[in-house]
Amino acid sequence: MKKILITFSVLLILLSGFSTFAANAFFKHSKKNVGAPKEETALKASAAYLELEGDKVEYDQEKNVYTTTGMSTAHIIDQNAKLEADEIIYYGATEEVLAMGNVTITRDGIVTTGQDFRFDVTSSKYLLTNPNTVVKGAVIKARTATSDVNNNIEYQKGTFKFDEPIRIAQGFGARRNPPSFYSRRRARASKAKASWESLPAKERYRVTAEKIVYDTNKKIRNLTIYGGKLHFKHFSLPAQPKFTTTLSSDPNVRSAPLIAPVIGTQGVLGGFAVGPNFNLNVTDYHILSIAPFAQIGSRGDNYGFGGRVGFHGPKSSIEAAYGSLKNRYILKAVQTVGTKTQIRLAHNQYLDDGFIGSTLTKYIAEVVDRRRAKFPFTESGLNFRSSLGWIQTDPGLAPTRYQNFLEDAADRQKFKKSAFKFQEQLNVISKPVIKFGNAKYNTALRLRTRNAFRAYSTGDVQGVITGGPLLDNTVGPLSFEVGYVQGWTKGKSPLLYDQYIQGMQSIALDGDLRIFEGLTIGGYGTYNMKEGDVIEKQIRAKIGPKDFKMLVNWDALRQQTQFGLNFLFGQPVDFEKFVILNTKAKSGGI
Repeated sequence: MKKILITFSVLLILLSGFSTFAANAFFKHSKKNVGAPKEETALKASAAYLELEGDKVEYDQEKNVYTTTGMSTAHIIDQNAKLEADEIIYYGATEEVLAMGNVTITRDGIVTTGQDFRFDVTSSKYLLTNPNTVVKGAVIKARTATSDVNNNIEYQKGTFKFDEPIRIAQGFGARRNPPSFYSRRRARASKAKASWESLPAKERYRVTAEKIVYDTNKKIRNLTIYGGKLHFKHFSLPAQPKFTTTLSSDPNVRSAPLIAPVIGTQGVLGGFAVGPNFNLNVTDYHILSIAPFAQIGSRGDNYGFGGRVGFHGPKSSIEAAYGSLKNRYILKAVQTVGTKTQIRLAHNQYLDDGFIGSTLTKYIAEVVDRRRAKFPFTESGLNFRSSLGWIQTDPGLAPTRYQNFLEDAADRQKFKKSAFKFQEQLNVISKPVIKFGNAKYNTALRLRTRNAFRAYSTGDVQGVITGGPLLDNTVGPLSFEVGYVQGWTKGKSPLLYDQYIQGMQSIALDGDLRIFEGLTIGGYGTYNMKEGDVIEKQIRAKIGPKDFKMLVNWDALRQQTQFGLNFLFGQPVDFEKFVILNTKAKSGGI
């Protein structure tokens, strides 16, 4: 939908092209002309040439009327546009064009069909009956389409239908995943272009609107829906009387609901947060977010309050928050340089650290660069992750169980409070060594290695090498990955936060079980075979129909609970009026 409505404006360029030919046009008749002038009239318009063709062309000199019948075509050469109909009539006295029967208007690949087309050159107004506009991404059918002197197009009593469904909301569940092959593959699939298979086979509701207005002059908040309703089998639910959102083909445009909920844990602020999140566009590409929230302690017997302020843009993002429950501040700032490099600053925040997982520092300032090199027999080539930064740790930040695992992984007496650190990671997953089965029941054996080399300003150097087999399986409604990891380490890390806690011999499991269409449960865990203990443990659920999923994820190790929403939309929208404003200004038409 982001690209759809902008394309509608192309229609007006075609129609506005008719306003320039009028009596100053070049008429080209076919060999079958009957009753045509003895000499061709060749007049140049200010901005366009017209060629009028037909199996039969008649000219009434007294009334100044041209009539074509049988495969009639009007070419607007300068506009690269074409009008086809069973009959086309040009009235020179009133400067009107009338096309009747099987009308087709084509310009730049955009095709609109209709029954009758009438264009008033003097007022730049037109009327098209039974329009059916096919554009890239959508089809719009209506009873009539009209234009006015302000370059607006209005469709009346029609239906807007997508070629493919669109994603209205993409929940956190597809963005924050454990470092497994299974979860990363599911994340990529959820971000892929939506298809009709992503929606339920049977429509559960119908959407109507009294009026939809799209303003081509605006980049944000350019689509307004009036009187929207959701119609179910036995009842209807009214939407807001007026709902405004953003549609844009510019990937850098930022938009968010004016009010959204805050729910779940907020970093290391403690407790469970609930409150509103207000989003304000300070530019077309940047959003200021303000979120006051209440905090509920883990045992429910203590309370607090807090707030979060964020500023988000295409390349830059900064977010700061405070919670009174533990009297803590958190900060995270990310600046993207190019497409593969990030500068990251954080205080009391969990940050991704490659296959090590999400790690927690008191302060961190680092540069992270991700590169990929093609390599045969691998799923995605050689994946490199390079980082350089300064880190300060604080054992008191981490939950008790997480802190204990970190301390047990090395000699706690040799931990340093802060240091500079350089790290290079290499992640490689092979193509299936063995693969068999069908779409519902299958298994594939791959080999995986994940390695890290680390050097610290304290003089310490550490190498972490891991490898092992990885089984990716589908058994009906159950899909999961199970892998064995054999690890080796050389040297020690002097910093508490980045200890490799999974163990030298471990089993990792990540998967989901579809109970029924409205409920899928899953989780991720690692079991340290040498210590006989479960290290990582995450439990997640997806609740709701295929096109409207609520997501919840609980990370037991880090004591983090997150909520989110995945919302797909592909239902046709019935409307009374669909208005496209400022089409000429947007399209650059004459």
